[in-house]
Amino acid sequence: MENYDLLGLTGGEILHQRLTSHGVSHVFGHPGGPAAAIFNDVYGSPVIRFIPSRYERGAGHMAEGYAKATRRPGVVLISTDLSNSNMVTPILDGLLDRAPMVVICGQIATAQGADAFHKTDAIERVQPCMKWRTRVQRLSELPRAIDAAFRHAKHRQPGPVLVEMADGIGEAVFDPQALKESSNVSLIVEQVDGEARSPVSLMSSTIHLYERIDRVADVINQSRSPVICAGHGVLASASGCMLLSKISRKAHIPVATTLLGLGSFDETREEALHMIGTHGAPYANYAIQNADLLIVIGARLDERAVGNADGFAPKARDKDGGGRGIVHFDINAAKLGKVIKPTEIIIGDLSETLPILLSRLKPGKERGEWLDQIQMWKKAYSLQVPPSTRNSRPHPQQVVAELNRQTIPMKSSTTITTGVGQHQMWTSQHFRCTHPHSLITSGSPSTMGFSLPAAIGAKLALPDQQVIAVDCDSSFCTTIEELMTALLYQIQIKVIVFNNRQPGIIFPMQRSNYGAKSYCDVQTNTDFDRLARSVGYQGQRCESIEQLPHSIFWLLRCRGPALLDVAVSEPGVISLASNGTALEVMNLV
Repeated sequence: MENYDLLGLTGGEILHQRLTSHGVSHVFGHPGGPAAAIFNDVYGSPVIRFIPSRYERGAGHMAEGYAKATRRPGVVLISTDLSNSNMVTPILDGLLDRAPMVVICGQIATAQGADAFHKTDAIERVQPCMKWRTRVQRLSELPRAIDAAFRHAKHRQPGPVLVEMADGIGEAVFDPQALKESSNVSLIVEQVDGEARSPVSLMSSTIHLYERIDRVADVINQSRSPVICAGHGVLASASGCMLLSKISRKAHIPVATTLLGLGSFDETREEALHMIGTHGAPYANYAIQNADLLIVIGARLDERAVGNADGFAPKARDKDGGGRGIVHFDINAAKLGKVIKPTEIIIGDLSETLPILLSRLKPGKERGEWLDQIQMWKKAYSLQVPPSTRNSRPHPQQVVAELNRQTIPMKSSTTITTGVGQHQMWTSQHFRCTHPHSLITSGSPSTMGFSLPAAIGAKLALPDQQVIAVDCDSSFCTTIEELMTALLYQIQIKVIVFNNRQPGIIFPMQRSNYGAKSYCDVQTNTDFDRLARSVGYQGQRCESIEQLPHSIFWLLRCRGPALLDVAVSEPGVISLASNGTALEVMNLV
């Protein structure tokens, strides 16, 4: 829409029209009186569904879940700069996990020289957390600011952007003077996230991209025991998952994933190694350690994935012993070489670089012995589900395994979100992902309370999916108020809460390091199923291993929002050492 078509519209109406022009169908937010004008037109929209959260942080995580499920920007409306402080956590989470978000903050008036709390500067407070941000001080700046925000949110590496609107913009009318100014408007941009310099020395620009990929293809074709490590970048690229699958199938290369890469490769295939790292599958780590070539695609290889950096992928890095190195495909050079330095890098969008590689790969007919060895490791070092005695409480791993079993016929239509804690690792270990939005979680900053609001956002983005939020009691309690949001707007998510009355990661460490000294005792929890029913949810409690299959069956077939409260094994029984083999593989070398 040309700017002359905006004549006579208010700022709130212009914001609504700009949002619809960018295909926005859902907006999340926490209403506030000072910005009523910008909320009013969105709230009354026949095109956009506005979902008011109970807390600003919940709205941010809803937008994240929406963005991670679709790669489209999640949009958030908040009222004042004070509210913005509650958005810092989801904004930072979105930045580090590269979730596209557009946060629009309607400011209240600030008296010059006043020391009231409203004087705090929102932009300065969130400065380290944003990809891009701007202030709209005049109505003439608004159309261009919204368009620029969506462009920056989606461009190259996605991330959160902030548009801060001055007081009165929502009610102001776009007049001929505003039209004249809009043709030559200059946005006030506080900072644009630039491409930081990589610690890796890039190849000379005179060497053509095709020549570098030719060289990489030759190395892959000569390799006898290669492994692909796929990360979030594969999911972020439009054709990344399809191309990864074709490369693995054509060249017979097994594929491991990072936590944020889960869903980029069908984990039910024989070539799937599942998740690597200190909490990953032992056989995936064995494969990495014994590969003569590691092909990293869209993954950062951070400390959680690498473990002991000095001993990571020793055979691939041993040139004298026949190692062929570490090849890294990514869109941003700034993310490479911080923990593990690659021997060859290819910078560019995976949807553009991987087709070139695919065309140059030869079928991997001589890798039968390597693939057989992989299958032997998968049998010998499979992830075990702890046994339970009759009438005992189920272990969390058993809950996830049962959920995985019962969703096998509906894998393509099932999406799991998780909070942060041991349950996040158990879910990533025992739930098999088959498609790009199989698992939505908080990876980089590990944000407690992510699961429930993210499930709301994901369900609105993918209405035909069965969306299940898997959470633990500690994480669930931090955003529990959003149960009422899901109920009020009949967003049909399902919730599983692991109720073991302890902070699962902290408690075993405390016991191991300090013995009887306790700074984090067993927690007293409510019965979450009764709490859910008290606000109108469907709720049920599972207290024994015998009840588990029926309880999961009930949850999956409930109509409307439902919660299953699982009383899992007693505090201290489950520890981080439950996958000790994986830890040993990552740390011995």
